Amino acid sequence: MRLFLFVLFALYTIPTSAQNTIGWQAPYPVANKVYGNLHPRVKLDKLNNPMVVWGDEGGKAYFAKWGGEAFTAPIEINPPGTNVFATSWAGPDIAAHGDTVYVVWKQVPEENNHIYIKHSFDGGVHFSASAEVDASGPYLTRLPTVTTDETGSPFVTYMKTAKDYGGHQYVVARSEDMGETFLKDTLGSVFSGTSVCECSPAALVASGTAGVLLYRNNIEGIRNIWGGISNNGCKSFKNGIRMDSTDFLPENCPASGPDGVIVGDTLYSVFMSGKDKNGLIYLSRLSLSQPTLTIDPITGPLSGIVMQNFPRISGVGTAAAVTWTQTAAGNNQVCLYFTPDLMYGFPPTYDTVAEGVMLNADVAIGGGYIYVVWEDQVTRSVMFRRGVYYRKNRVVENTSVLINQPTKGQKYFTVNLPGILSCTLVDRKGGETETDISYTENKNLCRISIDDMEPGSYTVKFWDEQGKAYTAQVEIK
Repeated sequence: MRLFLFVLFALYTIPTSAQNTIGWQAPYPVANKVYGNLHPRVKLDKLNNPMVVWGDEGGKAYFAKWGGEAFTAPIEINPPGTNVFATSWAGPDIAAHGDTVYVVWKQVPEENNHIYIKHSFDGGVHFSASAEVDASGPYLTRLPTVTTDETGSPFVTYMKTAKDYGGHQYVVARSEDMGETFLKDTLGSVFSGTSVCECSPAALVASGTAGVLLYRNNIEGIRNIWGGISNNGCKSFKNGIRMDSTDFLPENCPASGPDGVIVGDTLYSVFMSGKDKNGLIYLSRLSLSQPTLTIDPITGPLSGIVMQNFPRISGVGTAAAVTWTQTAAGNNQVCLYFTPDLMYGFPPTYDTVAEGVMLNADVAIGGGYIYVVWEDQVTRSVMFRRGVYYRKNRVVENTSVLINQPTKGQKYFTVNLPGILSCTLVDRKGGETETDISYTENKNLCRISIDDMEPGSYTVKFWDEQGKAYTAQVEIK
């Protein structure tokens, strides 16, 4: 059964009380250009240090991590003698949950090779041996992406098609042993027609028991964005929704996938679409508990902008950043919208992070910083830029609350507060760590993960849907 929703079109506005300023540092390369620059992806470790994965034109996948003043020397992820599929619009992918890191890739030639994954439990210092994700069978797999749930378990999404390239579908394979092995894949694109877009990567967004598989469909050349809906931890997808209302009919395969984050019960997704060949970036907001979907171009048509493409979104707590590339007056730009509070939407203006000749880009936020990486064709390297964000004139109510202290060895604590969107733990030295939150079935008991936290005393900071702030003290033993 398909899920049909009432669709609203509305411009996102942000009140003066939630305006923000980003202080940008100068951009510089992640690594020497000899390591290539294809399809960079960035995630953060437990201490909010950026980790970057990308590919090169010679079939290699690389990983590099921020070392305090610069990135570490790249390490080659794929085993010697094997080659990785990497291009500007698709390639190796990375996911992280604290210091648990996963890197996934497709080995080429695609026709007779598999999707593989490696994991690291120390923030990318050491990686495991490769594990096969897709089981053998009479089909071809390609375009893998990876995400994790709130326990750090990985999910790999990939395209599955017959050997003759017919009947494209998107499936999800999950692991119950932290990436050592994977269960049989689950079909996630069943509700949108017979075939998905053969050249657009998908993205799985998971939070608690909720999961949405975002992908581009293909119905007689119309290539709209759809979502497969799961309410059982991505074990199955028993509903579907069309996220895109533009009836996008491009001349060629767009080779551009969606991305998303879940905040509370709301999925925020970004994608490229349009009425003609000149695509725009769209932002949708879908309530997973109520049948309401809001869609709008993130900027709308702008004078001199020929094309927008390759959007990515990152969120932590109530804050979110969206990056994309666009062509203006023959020049390429990497652009970024940022809001400290998604409930207010995005501001009326965006930041231009870089200009020149660049293609794909990615973004991650955490610890008060915004990290952007992009594929730069002038330097021929992956470029990196960091910004620090500030909130202006936000007035909140700050109240101390009581929490249910964790017992020794327990990996979470709870607090009886509905509507909590974000939580930060502050240690005695002032170091801040943003934690994962979830709710029990009654929606009132908020569960805070402390799985990756060191023993000690912490100040807990909560923020709810109304912008109110709460504090508490917790002792982790």
